Amino acid sequence: MREVNISQLWGRAWDLFEVNWLLLLGFYVLSVIVSFLIPDIVGLINKMILLSPFLVRAGYLVARQGQSSFGEAFRDISLLLKVFVYFLILGLIPGILIRVGWYILPAWTGRILVVVGLIILFILSLFGWAGPYAILSGRAGIFSAIGQSFSLTVQNFGTVFLGLLSFIGLVILGSIPCRVGLLVVIPMSCVFLPLLYLALTGEEGASHA
Repeated sequence: MREVNISQLWGRAWDLFEVNWLLLLGFYVLSVIVSFLIPDIVGLINKMILLSPFLVRAGYLVARQGQSSFGEAFRDISLLLKVFVYFLILGLIPGILIRVGWYILPAWTGRILVVVGLIILFILSLFGWAGPYAILSGRAGIFSAIGQSFSLTVQNFGTVFLGLLSFIGLVILGSIPCRVGLLVVIPMSCVFLPLLYLALTGEEGASHA
């Protein structure tokens, strides 16, 4: 298990966000617009699967290089497709459970199934968070990235869980002033996560642009 300072990583994420705010905020605002077009819970999951590859790649490039651009984030369609399929695989089972519970089953039974689906989605997100970065770094294919992400998380569970708690805390704080703070917290987290991945895998990542 590697020693990783979560507060330092957030500091680096903030520095990189300051330089790349237009790129990261642009992708986040686009996701917010889409969420208004598909407002229900199932639509939100579909939105995350569709838009996440671009936001994840942008955050990864910023974390790795210090700077990126919209054109670079959209480049290399094959990698973006792999990340898309990765998210699709992780979201398939919970997505089916949530869709069936939300639209098909009676109220109480359906709500229970939705809760079960959300719990599974949370667990898969917790242990599968690093997969996209393994794909983007060229370390793994789609299926091997799942195993690598689960292994990396298990080996560094305390650090990863602390990073998750810090993110949740920042989201809560960012939500207080009419959710305006989320315009910073969410895009910044897109840099924090690849920085965490790079630190846990022994790579340095960018400290500033």
